[in-house]
Amino acid sequence: MAEKTYKSDLKVINIGTQFFYDALVAQEVKATQIDWKPPVKQSADVLEALNKISSPEISEKIDAANDKAVHCIIDSEPYLVDIIPAGEVIEGLDDYTVIHSGPPIDYENMTMLHRRGLVSACRFEHWAETDEEAIKLIESGKIKLLSALDTNTVGAGTGIITKSVAMFIIEDRRTGKISANFPAEGPNQGGFCGWGLYSEVIADYLRKMKDYFFPVMKAALKQMGGLPIKPILAESFVMGDENHTRQSAADLLFDKKILPELFKLEGFPRQQILDTLDYIVETPRFFHCIGQGASRAAMLSAINTPYSTMVTAICGNGVTFGIKVAGMGENEWFTAPAPMMKGLYTSTKFTDADQLPWKGDSCVVECAGMGGLAACAAPIVMSLRGLKLKDGIALTREMENICISKNPAFSVPNLDFDFLPVGIDIRKVIETGISPEIHGGMFHKEGGLIGAGSARVPMQCFEKAIKAFAEKYGK
Repeated sequence: MAEKTYKSDLKVINIGTQFFYDALVAQEVKATQIDWKPPVKQSADVLEALNKISSPEISEKIDAANDKAVHCIIDSEPYLVDIIPAGEVIEGLDDYTVIHSGPPIDYENMTMLHRRGLVSACRFEHWAETDEEAIKLIESGKIKLLSALDTNTVGAGTGIITKSVAMFIIEDRRTGKISANFPAEGPNQGGFCGWGLYSEVIADYLRKMKDYFFPVMKAALKQMGGLPIKPILAESFVMGDENHTRQSAADLLFDKKILPELFKLEGFPRQQILDTLDYIVETPRFFHCIGQGASRAAMLSAINTPYSTMVTAICGNGVTFGIKVAGMGENEWFTAPAPMMKGLYTSTKFTDADQLPWKGDSCVVECAGMGGLAACAAPIVMSLRGLKLKDGIALTREMENICISKNPAFSVPNLDFDFLPVGIDIRKVIETGISPEIHGGMFHKEGGLIGAGSARVPMQCFEKAIKAFAEKYGK
């Protein structure tokens, strides 16, 4: 009897840890949850940097700049418009030049996957006919390396791109900015660009894509006047995609738009059209590269916005991890050691010892408010990480604390149709101690995906960025 009376009278205020509140509610105890975290501790030089840009005059300039920068994302009008060779659309991508993912890195410091990718690039372009010849060529210094996010492309995975690779072209029709992104490499989801692999089979398939599938797609895109990307992204969020790890709905919506156009085409053999259709529908996550391209085009529009503290690039090369900031120009990186990912492996034989630290540029979509910032949209993705829908909702709500705005184009049922947060602000990251959540695939050290996971951008990147920003703009 005493126990029953105690439970009915008990009222609890829980401060901080959500787990205790959930446990009380499960036992039908009246409880109130108060979100609280200990004050964020910052080093003296980081606090000094924050103070330098906290005056009303500078804060007003930053807020106005951030509003302008974030509207480069919110108001963007990305269209898939063409497919052309990388050398024709990426400045500086000439003979003996190879693009890779992540911040700039020398060949000597690269992981095995990137080194192998450079060898594959030399073989694919016939700069060398054997692996041994390719290694000699690379070590001679003749091969020039470019970081993808120092150009107008995105280096998903290993991000190996050379001048002959055919690229999807995404135009932001609001600003005219163009991004070029390598397409999905077929149903096997491996290959040259994403994995840095080379074989005659892989090379032949890339050439088949370029010479057989893409003329059909180019003609369809021309016939359509370009394919609008934003409506597909908006609808796919409602249907369960977060558009980094999962594009199942986006793929179907893309197919619905492009496939009827293929059947309207004239001048192509029926079998060529059918084979192109198979390439599109049988390739998992076909839309992923297009979503990255839309994100990159928006970031290109925001780069060089004076006084803006908005993040425009997030990526890793398996060794270092880096961010860029809109107000700090095109080529200034703020780096830290690349983080490991947390998630579920595809087999119990894999452990953290098998996993490569973060490699790839695909978290450009987080810069645009997708992926980890949209975790609530995709319960299936949460399940892949061993989490629940409520964890995804909590993550998105947490990300709101470090973002400049919300995107009225992207509403989500799991937030009662509230809008997704957008525009990561380095000031808010430092002030709150909350680092952006980023989604992605977990790479094996020797290649191949071994799971799906997530990570947090290293706080050191933001600490370096805020100090450099204060040096440039502070008083």
